[in-house]
Amino acid sequence: MNGSDFVTLRDGRVIPVPVLRRLWLLEERGVKFRLDGDGVLVGPKRLLDADDLAFIAEHKPMVVSILSAEVRL
Repeated sequence: MNGSDFVTLRDGRVIPVPVLRRLWLLEERGVKFRLDGDGVLVGPKRLLDADDLAFIAEHKPMVVSILSAEVRL
């Protein structure tokens, strides 16, 4: 990956673009993400397959980071 393959959030966290793209695709399918303590609630489960769940588990720290990022307008 090169520098353009990452997005730096306003708080300085760096997220790979492919991770963001996959999460956006899941959202387009109707999947919702919500922080739950140190975990992430994802659903509805009927919209997720085994590959989606494995991706989310593998990238959980980044998902948490994205969801907890402060958005400043």
